[in-house]
Amino acid sequence: MPTSPRPLRRAGALAAAAALAVTLVGCVAGGSTPSGDEAGVVPAPGRTIEAAPSAIAELRGYRIAVVVPDDSEASETLLTAARAFADDSGAELVEFAAAVEGDDPIGNALAAALDADADVVVGLGEGVVGVFDFETGKVLHQEVLVIGGQLAEPTENVTAVIWPGATAREPTDDESMTVERGLDAFTVGVTSVRAGVTGVVLSLD
Repeated sequence: MPTSPRPLRRAGALAAAAALAVTLVGCVAGGSTPSGDEAGVVPAPGRTIEAAPSAIAELRGYRIAVVVPDDSEASETLLTAARAFADDSGAELVEFAAAVEGDDPIGNALAAALDADADVVVGLGEGVVGVFDFETGKVLHQEVLVIGGQLAEPTENVTAVIWPGATAREPTDDESMTVERGLDAFTVGVTSVRAGVTGVVLSLD
């Protein structure tokens, strides 16, 4: 990680944590919604927790490097959501599209994204899962977010946002891939990363 972060890189982390306390509404694994003191407990890495989108925060000075695995309709939809999120929040979005040909196009796109000095590297959809599952454990200093998919064995630096039809545990339902759902996922995922609640799977209804 660079020793001299860009201005505002970590600004607003406390506000993000406060917002996250509202958006994280329960633990799926336990089947219940926390109450009282439990509501303020940061979920342990590896947990799947229910989440709901909140307002988009001001993110000027925050850099997002997004890996686009292919030119499928689902990837294009999530990329549109990424651009909308950047426009609404003021974040800087840097795009890394996987080449159509090559020995490891997604791996090469990820490597370029990791070199972009980003606050978070984002992978779009189930197409990134295989490569991200293998590579992200080697870069524990870099926060990683997967939108519309989840890794089989995520490390503490990898956060995921899923919803019905976009879990990477079953074939993606193209009808579930909407710009609105993608925008919700970016809002929840980036808020979680900024608040330091990482290594979890955030589940949208």
